[in-house]
Amino acid sequence: MTWMITGTGWHPRMFREEVSRIHGPFTPLHPRILELEDWDKNQSWCSESTFLLRDAAILPMDEAEIPAFLDEWGSGLNIQGPFAVRASKLGVGLPALSKRNVEHLVGDHFFRLGHSVDLVNPETTIRVIMAGAPDRPQHVDSMDSHPLLVIGIDETYERPYLKRAMTSMPFFKPVTLDPKLASLLISLAYQDRNPPDQIIDPFCGTGCISLQARFRGITALSSDIDPIMVEGAKKNFGYAYGQESPNHPFETSDASKLFETWGSQSNTAFIFDPPYARNSRTSDSAFDVLRSACESAKEIDPEGVIVTILPSSDLDILDDLEIKSNAEVMGRSWGDVHEMLFDLGWEIEVAIPTRVHSSLVRIVIRTRGKIDEN
Repeated sequence: MTWMITGTGWHPRMFREEVSRIHGPFTPLHPRILELEDWDKNQSWCSESTFLLRDAAILPMDEAEIPAFLDEWGSGLNIQGPFAVRASKLGVGLPALSKRNVEHLVGDHFFRLGHSVDLVNPETTIRVIMAGAPDRPQHVDSMDSHPLLVIGIDETYERPYLKRAMTSMPFFKPVTLDPKLASLLISLAYQDRNPPDQIIDPFCGTGCISLQARFRGITALSSDIDPIMVEGAKKNFGYAYGQESPNHPFETSDASKLFETWGSQSNTAFIFDPPYARNSRTSDSAFDVLRSACESAKEIDPEGVIVTILPSSDLDILDDLEIKSNAEVMGRSWGDVHEMLFDLGWEIEVAIPTRVHSSLVRIVIRTRGKIDEN
């Protein structure tokens, strides 16, 4: 059985990185369509994925050739109950093909085979993806968007994050992370399709990362230097899940004192949105706080993982796949950030810039602790 996963959203590179962490190796067919080498329904899902297709296949681009293809492809399908056909566009879609015509061709084929149609509440949805070039300026990508037409049975799934809006929580601040972004950061902490044993968030704020970790069943140890934030995060957690959990404690702690707070750990992911990460430029003190957190993380778990997002007002970062050493990040240079992490024993594995708005970029970073071979 062939499985394909598709991604929409704001960043195809980020989508592919998340898929690799959650689902393992894949064959890229399009920047936003990936053929998975293996599928395990017990794995977590991707925050940025839109459709998962089983029995997936590439359709011919010529409408005249589609009926013959359906004769062969459809002969092995097990369609349960009434069905519907849905065609969806990625980017500009395929201007030479009509969504309505493609839906009609596919629907008519299976209707003639004796399957009933239910456009409102179908038991089986046959999904056609019409993938073309981006419909608006996108982040720079290493893949070209060649036109592609694919078909498969749409498998519904539960997205891997608590979808309750943070604005609905009893304790909300404008600096609160978006739930989908928090979920993405957690996904990037996976290694070989497995989650970390626990997550440590030293700047928990309103508790969004802990909320999302709990949704996946991952232990989260959260702290903040501001006791008001700690109490507010506790309140949000209790509101979302009905009670506090011993696997999701909240403590008041300075980032430099994390080891005293949590002690030695293993298979740990340090996931956080550092202070001032919402501003275009930051002070040296913010850089020092980041350094303290990374230093403490190395003490807690020398072979752990850090996943974080750092701010930059240098929009030129978006023009290249690699970040230049002199690019501004957190009010310093990317070279300074890279050197600081390296000196503390962290090796950068992923660094992907993403546009926030017209004057701010965030760089999503994943690092792994270097193993001392001496």
